[in-house]
Amino acid sequence: MQAAWIKHPPHLWQPGTLDRQALALQAAQLQAQPDFTGVCHQFATQLQAAYQNSWALNRVMREHARFALVAFVMYLHHQAGRSEPGVTYSRVVQLFAAGQQAQVGALATPTRIKAMLSLAVLTGQLQRVPASGDRRVKLLVPTDKMIAPSLQWLRGVLQAIAPVLPLADTPQRLAALPGFLGEVLSYQVLAYLHDQFTLHESFAGIQRIMRRENGYVTLMEIVRTMHPSGDQWLAAAPSVSLAERFQSSRGTVRNIVQEAMQEGWLHTSDRGGHTLALSPAFASDCQRWVAYEMVWMAGLANAAAQRLSALRG
Repeated sequence: MQAAWIKHPPHLWQPGTLDRQALALQAAQLQAQPDFTGVCHQFATQLQAAYQNSWALNRVMREHARFALVAFVMYLHHQAGRSEPGVTYSRVVQLFAAGQQAQVGALATPTRIKAMLSLAVLTGQLQRVPASGDRRVKLLVPTDKMIAPSLQWLRGVLQAIAPVLPLADTPQRLAALPGFLGEVLSYQVLAYLHDQFTLHESFAGIQRIMRRENGYVTLMEIVRTMHPSGDQWLAAAPSVSLAERFQSSRGTVRNIVQEAMQEGWLHTSDRGGHTLALSPAFASDCQRWVAYEMVWMAGLANAAAQRLSALRG
């Protein structure tokens, strides 16, 4: 059941494990399916439901740098005792800095990284513990306050994928596998380290939105409401809806929309500003990004399930 775009065992990721061309082809095939607009709506609705039902998820994973922080922490923690010593401030900084060699660029400054880690400790998402070999060294261990919302996000993604692409098991049973979250996120980090890949590398507009506070749920609102109308694509302006459902600042969301308008990705199409018209390129990118996300995550989830099954014997 291993995806055609995974060329080598992903737990032993080496350069060339990811076949970008094969990934793009499978995503294009998914996007070409009838009523893919409906698939996008269902995907965005499912992900928004996960966020709407979890105050913690809204705080832990709401923009690209925080997504990266969770992935790096879970990777280092999952690999502890194998290829990594565990989660430390310096190791997290090194992982963020690896993006400078990738197309995505640096995801956060050292100052921002330190602030995010300090806040995660303060809010109980990370706990400081002494290293077993040297008690002077303090490791950071993710607690349930980081793991549970991250797992809820992953389960939401798989629930959105399940009606469309084959999975090794139900989303609920996959998410319940011991080590599943760490295994999936480790593959993401290994692809980033060894193939310099991030899912947003060919989506400049989406990458810009995802780097903004509440960018993820804003993008999901655009995807959830976008629809063809004549020769253009329309979507609902997201500021009021997001403020009510996700305790998002209207000003923050308006700033995201304003930046997108300045870039020409969308513009208001009515006097009240309640409806947005998407440029053809941005509308296509939104759908193509959903296809990439679904194909990518299905492949990683199935590979993780296969690997964990083999370990259990």
